Amino acid sequence: MGTVVFVVRIALGLLLVVAGVLKAHDGPAATATSIAGYRILPPAIIAPLGIALPYGEIFLGAYLALGFFTRVAAYVAAAQFALFSAAIASLVVRNIPSDCGCFGSSIPTPPSWGHVAADVALAVAAFAVARFAPGSLALDRALGTGGTAVTQREAL
Repeated sequence: MGTVVFVVRIALGLLLVVAGVLKAHDGPAATATSIAGYRILPPAIIAPLGIALPYGEIFLGAYLALGFFTRVAAYVAAAQFALFSAAIASLVVRNIPSDCGCFGSSIPTPPSWGHVAADVALAVAAFAVARFAPGSLALDRALGTGGTAVTQREAL
């Protein structure tokens, strides 16, 4: 099981890092424009999220790939993918042809039910990583923290 968790953890981590790097390359204005295209969030939140989202994805992906704070990172990733799937579903239901912005502006991806299903599958995969963390070759395993980065002594 440790090897399966490792492979899924690396795949999710790399996916998040690539998505974050592409968004960061586009810049905060392009990311904010993609977020605004969903027509869900209030304008006051969009600009700060346009700045924070790419770097949050990069750090989250790096933590997953390294197996550091694995359970927490995987739960956050699962929640993020679940939110993304709900946001994409809202575009499909409302028939808004906005680009999802998942990989920045370099890979245009129109909303579809297939895209929603892919994000749900990623959320399930991230939840599975959290459940069975940390997996092989994880920093958490080397540190003896079991994926939570909290030692047994600290837990008592």
